[in-house]
Amino acid sequence: MYKDTQIPLYRILQSLSIEVIFCILMSCPLPCCLSGVTSEGWSMKALPRRAISSSCVAIPCNFDIPSHSYTALHGAWFKYWYRWKYTITYTKDPNYAMAAFVGRAKIIGDLEGKNCSVRIDSLRAEDSDVYYFYVDAEGYTDHTFTKPVQLQVLDVPDKPDIVLPKDLQEGTPAHIICKCLYTCPDNHPNLTWSELSTSSVSNITETGGEVSAVLTFNPSFKHHGRTLRCTCDYPQTNHRVVNSVTLNVKYSPRNTSVRMTLENGKMISLSCSSDGNPAAHNFTWVKISQSKVTNLALAAQTITVPYGFEEEISYCCEATSILSSSQSLPIRIPTEYSPHNTSVRMTLEKGKMISLSCFSDGNPAVHNFTWFKISQGKVTNLALDGQTITVPYGFEEEISYYCEATSILGSSQALPIRFPTEYAPRNTSVRMTLEKGKMISLSCFSDGNPAVHNFTWFKISEGKVTNLALAGQTITVPYGFEEKISYYCEATNILGSSQSLPIRIPTEYAPRNTSVRMTLEKGKMISLSCFSDGNPAVHNFTWFKISEGKVTNLALAGQTITVPYGFEEKISYYCEATNILGSSQSLPIRIPTEYSARNTSVRMTLEKGKMISLSCSSDGNPAVHNFTWFKISQGKVTTLAHAGQTITVPYGFDEEISYYCEATSILGSSQSLPIRIPTEYSPRNTSVRMTLEKGKMISLSCFSDGNPAVHNFTWFKISQGKVMNLALDGQTITVPYGFKEEISYYCEATSILGSSQSQPIRIPTEYSARNTSVRMTLEKGKKISLSCSSDGNPAVHNFTWFKISQGKVTTLAHAGQTITVPYGFDEEISYYCEETSILGSSQSLPIRIPTEYAPRNMSVRMTLEKGKMISLSCFSDGNPAVHNFTWFKISQGKVTNLARDGQTITVPYGFEKEISYYCEATSILGSSQSLPIRIPTEYGAVILPESRCTQYLTNLTCLCLVRTNSSVHITWALPGRTLRQTGSDGIYKTESARVGPLVTNTLTISGSNMAVQTVNCSVVNDRGDRHLQRRLEIQAVGEQAGTRSGLMWKIGLGSVGGAVLLITTAIAIYLITKTFRRTDKRKMRRIRK
Repeated sequence: MYKDTQIPLYRILQSLSIEVIFCILMSCPLPCCLSGVTSEGWSMKALPRRAISSSCVAIPCNFDIPSHSYTALHGAWFKYWYRWKYTITYTKDPNYAMAAFVGRAKIIGDLEGKNCSVRIDSLRAEDSDVYYFYVDAEGYTDHTFTKPVQLQVLDVPDKPDIVLPKDLQEGTPAHIICKCLYTCPDNHPNLTWSELSTSSVSNITETGGEVSAVLTFNPSFKHHGRTLRCTCDYPQTNHRVVNSVTLNVKYSPRNTSVRMTLENGKMISLSCSSDGNPAAHNFTWVKISQSKVTNLALAAQTITVPYGFEEEISYCCEATSILSSSQSLPIRIPTEYSPHNTSVRMTLEKGKMISLSCFSDGNPAVHNFTWFKISQGKVTNLALDGQTITVPYGFEEEISYYCEATSILGSSQALPIRFPTEYAPRNTSVRMTLEKGKMISLSCFSDGNPAVHNFTWFKISEGKVTNLALAGQTITVPYGFEEKISYYCEATNILGSSQSLPIRIPTEYAPRNTSVRMTLEKGKMISLSCFSDGNPAVHNFTWFKISEGKVTNLALAGQTITVPYGFEEKISYYCEATNILGSSQSLPIRIPTEYSARNTSVRMTLEKGKMISLSCSSDGNPAVHNFTWFKISQGKVTTLAHAGQTITVPYGFDEEISYYCEATSILGSSQSLPIRIPTEYSPRNTSVRMTLEKGKMISLSCFSDGNPAVHNFTWFKISQGKVMNLALDGQTITVPYGFKEEISYYCEATSILGSSQSQPIRIPTEYSARNTSVRMTLEKGKKISLSCSSDGNPAVHNFTWFKISQGKVTTLAHAGQTITVPYGFDEEISYYCEETSILGSSQSLPIRIPTEYAPRNMSVRMTLEKGKMISLSCFSDGNPAVHNFTWFKISQGKVTNLARDGQTITVPYGFEKEISYYCEATSILGSSQSLPIRIPTEYGAVILPESRCTQYLTNLTCLCLVRTNSSVHITWALPGRTLRQTGSDGIYKTESARVGPLVTNTLTISGSNMAVQTVNCSVVNDRGDRHLQRRLEIQAVGEQAGTRSGLMWKIGLGSVGGAVLLITTAIAIYLITKTFRRTDKRKMRRIRK
């Protein structure tokens, strides 16, 4: 790729003069042959360069010459040392150069300023070589510098050099440097980085033939493994070079989780996985059982644990790397349980067949399903034992099915599910609609399976029933007679018929709903009109005036009268309407008084040509006589020259402009709220509204907000994931519905400014009843209202209720959506409902009716408060709720009824005697008492009789055993010496320990034949107000019989004695603790009795 930059030997020899070659051959040093070449004071510094072919290169150069006068400075550059025939540029004669360099090479430095920089344009591959600089100081001397400058011409630029930090660690800002070759001012490279989140690039800098840029970013785990690219584009030569690095970011473990795999033999393999760099090198496991956390001794990434216990056990792991650690969420080990939540699901099949499926939850899984049929109260075990069976339906009798799911741990039965039956019409009713010309439309509705196929109508007049010749579901009859006439219908299907209740036709009546309406007239006059409903119509109106509590009958008898208004006093009017059947009076209406302008508002109307009409309206008495308009733009308010009630202003600008008005009457003025002028915008808030039409058709309307208004609507259909553009483009279209597949529609609204699409709206499908549930509401008198709700299309038309008592299911005679039942019995009773539509039925889960019971599960909870006080709270379960709490105190076997009856009381603690408390909860059904709870006591120290001293051959060992509930200080007293609780001086050694209420202090005196007969053990409590002392007798342990004697035997016997004493101490502590616990249990049993 690159031309060899080493200088061949023949070219070096070719560049030397004959004198130099002669000197070399004669082994003469070179300086003796070249006068002035390396004279002191001559120096030059130039940097080697790598440049791009067809581009240019600027080689920086500086030189210095000895301090001497001269007339002018000239310089030259040439290939091969001191060979003028290879000159590339010469300042004294620009034409004296190699033909290949004429016009391409030029000294660009200021020689007077000792700058010898040279530039070569249109570089070629053969320009790769070494170059020498020659300086001529006229009037002094000339000199050729022996140090060459190397130039390497590249066909293609080097790849960028990317410098990474030693470590990239999450959370620590990092700087990455990219360097590109740059030796030609006319070919400045454009340096760019690939996109990296949360990064920034500093200004590009130039130095030493390179251009560089620094990328600064905050490393995170998201950057790990990502490729970062640096690109250098050279515009002059159309070169692009790219280099890339893969980021290696160190980050702490994260996303720690546990995966569970079932193994053979009721074992589970748990694997801890975590994401981190470097990877986690240590895994710690924790077990959670009964809220207790245990750190396991297993440190591997995968462990194996048993499962199948009844208790709930969870495990979690902690993954640790050299950076940090991360914990997983606990994973629960599955337990084993017998089948539960067993239920039956019903699916309608073809040919009056129903598919029944049994579902149950159990671990291990259910392995057997047994089916049972209930008909006429008789249960039959079917020979079908699969999870799903198919049975017929449609008989007149009520038949139910249920299943039993069995595993190796037990079995569970589902609630029975009832099959739809065929029945004659029921719930027959008549609905009435008023038509024109004193006619009434009557419609007959009934529920039957199969559906009703015939309707018969009957008329009841003066107690006589007449069969009409009208047989349709809807008939039209006249009304308005004085006599009372009723109609009813009879609905018939192939199984029978059902009659509705009679519905009465309206008759004639006296006036009712009488009211007065008021209208303002000119000249402070008000028009009052009297309206009333009567059959026959009202033929006379009478008016009354109420002033200062006095009623006056006016001489005005028309339906409408005119009266003055504007007085300060309050005056009211009412009317009386009369027909031939009676009369009716309206409520009084008060006449308005005078007041200043109020309720001022602005109404906006769009006009032609992007103009808006603004109208100012205000309520005042007398009326407003002047209107003033104001404009608000960019927060500045301007008074307009328009003074009329209505003004016209332009609209459609980008800025927001508002207007408001001020209405003035002779009594005062009032301002409206500002109203904002609409701006222009493309359609938005596009939506589709759906309306049901006749014949299973749906009307879809597209609505959108745009200014200017939408001028085109396009409709789209989505079916099976495929979008289809419809040929319907109006604002409203009509489409069919009721198919099984899901179909959606959406619209696109377009104006001259753009378009907007609505969200798809799904067309409803048909399905049987589902999501059936029962809601319970408490009513007065220990009654409960139960409501059955379900989702079905078409809607549910029948509701059936069932009662479960003592495991027996009973069908209720209530068939409405809502029923009322009693509650409060001792037995547990549940209800559930079944909803039926023409496509099928669905049953709800049973809902249990609350029972009543006396208080139970009594307990007392104790909480420590400040100042040696204890808060006691009484808890109990009862229905109805507990209304009274009574507290009792037990002290020295005596029970005292306290005068406190709240649920929570506060009592002191810390006395020496033992005190217990218990509570009694009372409701209207009875009461219950809790177990006594003992208050902690404080007591002084007691030196127990197990304390003793034992004399061994080599030492004396004493044990002082103290029972206390506070801090104590134990000292030992010997003849002429008192020892502290703990310490050692080589002969005497004391050690103290505490286990619960027991404190032990051991005294050891080294040496034999001590003349000590008694030792005193003294105890003082932490307050210093109690002092106990006990004298311990010394018991000697003699040497054993036989031939053993000597110092070794004595030391051994002493060691055995010490061990025996320690064992004896431990046994004594255990026996005493056990005795205290047994004593406490006896006291508690006596208290409970």
